[in-house]
This record gives sequence, structure tokens and C-alpha cells, in this order.
Amino acid sequence: MAGAAAPSSVALAIAGTAVREHESFGGHVIGPGGALVRFGAVEADAMRDEPAGRGVPWRQVMRYWETLGALGEGPLQVRRIPRLQEDAGASGAGDLVPLADLLTRLRGATLSEAEREALGQAAFRAAASDIPWSAAFVSHVVLTAGVSRLRFQAAMAHLDYVAEAARRSRDEAQGLTAGAFYRACDPRTTPLRPGDLLCIHRHTGPGDFAALVPALAAGERPVWNLHCDVVVAVDGRRRLATVIGGNVLQSVARRDLRIDTRGTLARPRRASACPAEGRIG
Repeated sequence: MAGAAAPSSVALAIAGTAVREHESFGGHVIGPGGALVRFGAVEADAMRDEPAGRGVPWRQVMRYWETLGALGEGPLQVRRIPRLQEDAGASGAGDLVPLADLLTRLRGATLSEAEREALGQAAFRAAASDIPWSAAFVSHVVLTAGVSRLRFQAAMAHLDYVAEAARRSRDEAQGLTAGAFYRACDPRTTPLRPGDLLCIHRHTGPGDFAALVPALAAGERPVWNLHCDVVVAVDGRRRLATVIGGNVLQSVARRDLRIDTRGTLARPRRASACPAEGRIG
């Protein structure tokens, strides 16, 4: 079983990189019961805490995107809702305008340097909020830790590297050589280790691990809306695993999850019902 072996030096480097990113972002901290222990910086913030070694949060998000390619050429977009400036009641989801197009127009506009820079930064901050960046965060962490792009399919969608891990597991089961860094393992039966990715999808339907992995390995897409966190520490005595993920409550968030005596992800505890006459708050 993969989880029975000690994490590799590269896996430990992945965990360490995620910890440093959380610290430099100044992100949220969430306790094992789901309570928000510390509310940190969020994606559109423009603050800088230099004594703490922290940069500008929205620029940190852009660093994650830069791992996937040049900002002016990539998938970043800004959402536009028609007439919203004039009418606060304007409805509809609107549409997405490519960030690259906005930046090109700004470069050609007759503006002062300060105006051009302010509008450009405002566009970047909007894109940081409008386009999910959790997969870009994971890609940045894994590649920064030293994993080759040939072994990890960095992408803006978690599904791309989850499917890559599923293909490795399929190939290894058939006795074939697989070059991908990650393999797909069931978190209900595999002990968590630093450097692992813990992934969950948000769909009804075929959610069972045994059904999903063969489908993903075969190139099917029964699910597509996923989130992955990086496991950074495991405390068997306290039965807690610490994970860090991007775009969690619009931040880089660290949270503790309960594990069982085997080190595998514990089953959720049944929440107690709210009393009918309970106090608000």
C-alpha cells in the first residue's frame, strides 16, 4: 500500500512548499471541527506585510497562474455584467472578457503611466476573484518543489492531474511502467502522508472511488468540478492531518482534518441537530 511507505524527499518538499506559500500569503486557518480559527488575507487584497515576509495577496495568486504560462496569454478572464455600473439591480451571470484583451487595449490607450498601471492592476485583481485558482495553486506548489512537468500535468483544472494519477494506478495494476508522480489511492483505506493530494468532487452520481478511477483512466469525465488540498503534516497521536489549499474561502487556507487510528481519512461525525428553540448565533 502506497501510504505505508515513508514520504519521499520530493513529497516532503511539496509539503514544505505549501506551508511556505500559506505563510507568505497570510491565509486562513480552519480547525478540525470546521471553525474558522484565523481569518487571513484574501485573493483581492492589496496589502503588504513586509515584516512578516508577506507580499500582496492578489499578486501571489498571479504567481500561481504564471506557473501555467504568461499572464497576458493565459486563461485569465474578467467577468462583465452588462449595465451593472448604472443599475445596481442588473441581473444575469454576464460574460467573461479575456484579460489579455483588456491589457492590450490598456497598452494602446492614451493614459498616464499611473492611470495605466492602476487600471492594469485592477484588472488583475478582478481576474484573481473571477477565475478559480485552486488548481493553479497546487500546480505551482508541486512544480516549485521540483517535480518535472513530464511527471505532473500542471493545469488550471484539478481533473487533469487527477486523471493522470488514475492512469498511473491503472498501468501499475497491469504491470506497466508509469512515469506520473502521483497515483490514485482511496483515502478511506490509504494512510495520508505529507506531499499527498487530497481531492474531492462536488457532483451527485458516480462518487465511489472504485468506479471513478477506471472511468478517469479511460479518458471519461464523469465528474469535473473538483478541489485538491496538499497534505502537509500528519499527527497520529492527535489523529489529525493538516492540509493546505488555494482558493478556499478566497484564500490559501490551512485546515486540520480528522484521521482514524490507521491514518486514513476519518468518517464525518454526525452533527447534532439544532434545537427548535435555539438562540440565533
